[in-house]
Amino acid sequence: MEYLSNIELYYCSSLTENEQIFQLGDDEYHHATKVMRNKVGDSLYATDGNGKIYEGIITSIEKKSISVRVLKFNILQNRLKHFTFCIPNLRNPDRFKFALEKCTELGITNFILFNSERSVSKSFNIERINKILLSAMKQSLQAYLPKVEVFDSVKRFKDLAVEKVLFEQNSESKFANQKFDISKEYYFIFGPEGGLSQKEILNIQPNLVLNLADNRLRSETAIIKVASIL
Repeated sequence: MEYLSNIELYYCSSLTENEQIFQLGDDEYHHATKVMRNKVGDSLYATDGNGKIYEGIITSIEKKSISVRVLKFNILQNRLKHFTFCIPNLRNPDRFKFALEKCTELGITNFILFNSERSVSKSFNIERINKILLSAMKQSLQAYLPKVEVFDSVKRFKDLAVEKVLFEQNSESKFANQKFDISKEYYFIFGPEGGLSQKEILNIQPNLVLNLADNRLRSETAIIKVASIL
């Protein structure tokens, strides 16, 4: 199954491999009928958010739903499934949104959001964040809806049995020189504006502390740079 860059991808969480007919409702229905002006007989692509993209034909359009007959489906690999991006609450909501969008477009499918001592805002709008991730997944023709977890403190990183990678400007070890085994579990931990405090770094107990660039980067730039290199 080949996917062209100009197709529209829809999301249907109830899709299964044995499905012969599926339906789209709510926002997906509105986009397909009111925005894209799809008609009966048109091709339609949808993902279950768990790695499969289905190709089908629209068989009927009702007042609140579209019925689609499945022709075939394709399973996509999640190459970065063992990599988790740990992102602090950033001062600027637009930059925070931008980082999530671009990471999703680049294939990151696991996020931990956390509060740090220097975070201005201390709460996350999970409903809005999930909408951002869903939109980015569909726009970039990805098949894995990212998973999100929230940590209320960096102390929760301390005892995790994973490879914890922290980014610090003054580290002599370069990120560019590192090789990461995609079969291992890695947590890439980023600091907010102003960085993480020494107390927070001690609480995290990172396995690796790496320098990402010779110059200082904004938090969202650092996050996106790592995603693009991986």
